[in-house]
Amino acid sequence: MYITHVNSLCTKTTTLIDSIPYPQYIHQVSDGGMRVSLGAKILPSEFVEYMLRGSQGATTASRESIGTTTAVGGRNGLILATGGSVWTGYGTTTPLTDNYPKHKILPLGMTQIYAGQLANRIGKFQYVSTDSTACISAHAALYQARNLIASDVLDRVVVVSTDNGASEEYMHFFGENGLCALQDDTSNTKFRLGQGANITILESEESIEVTGNKPLAKLHDISIVSEQHSNPLGIASTGEGYRRVLTNVLTPDMLSKVNYVKTHSTFSEDNNIEHKVITEMLGDVRQENYKKKIGHTMGSSTAVEMHLAMRNYRGTFISLGAGMGNVFSAAVVETLSAFREE
Repeated sequence: MYITHVNSLCTKTTTLIDSIPYPQYIHQVSDGGMRVSLGAKILPSEFVEYMLRGSQGATTASRESIGTTTAVGGRNGLILATGGSVWTGYGTTTPLTDNYPKHKILPLGMTQIYAGQLANRIGKFQYVSTDSTACISAHAALYQARNLIASDVLDRVVVVSTDNGASEEYMHFFGENGLCALQDDTSNTKFRLGQGANITILESEESIEVTGNKPLAKLHDISIVSEQHSNPLGIASTGEGYRRVLTNVLTPDMLSKVNYVKTHSTFSEDNNIEHKVITEMLGDVRQENYKKKIGHTMGSSTAVEMHLAMRNYRGTFISLGAGMGNVFSAAVVETLSAFREE
């Protein structure tokens, strides 16, 4: 199964687009923090529109790529991954910043409605769905897409992932659980909560012959697992979830190919569980975490980070993810020599 188009938009050096500084950090540990009542929010749909228009730093090819890919006929799917089912807010008028007006937000989970509206605008689809599996929504959507293609239900799938809104309410939740600190805390070196979005097109080998699209990467395998842990925001100190998901994707053949891991490391008790498990199972492999650069983009995080790994690394790598609710994911991706920024 191949990735034939990928496009991302995310915070740069943990500063929101339009140079709006984002003041919160998110801890990887459970100590410290304070209640946070300030924040800036750009609606998730805005990020998707930026990508489709090729603005704010996104490449320009997404709308055309989706249109031409789905226009060939066959069975096309669209999955919207958002990180949460109520991604448009909580029925309030949400103040943003002086740069933006106030947005009146419906007291509904509008995710599926937006997915249908988006599908009608950008291509010809026979299947439209959503995924809201917290931080690993993008991986979960890719997992769903892979299964739909592998089972010959669909020929190709467009996965659009965006965060579920770094709103004031969302910040309150993390603050109340002692997971946030302010920007002027210079002793804090953890990542911040950022915003972002990603578009990825997946196709079968037979589909590529029809569309004529050039594969950028091959998705060898992807797995989603859970672990038994009492805290839905935490990760067991044993690293059980990471071990289980890595065991699922690390076949003997993959063990000989993988020498790079895109890590996730969210809410681990000692900030080192993921590193320990990876080293134990794979040895001395390169490990990289993009969160300190771009912030945690929640629902789109695994797709955005995977795109960065594809752009920066040649070879076969693992893209790891961990989400709230004790959910873990791993995708094995081979970046092809033909990869290029579109």
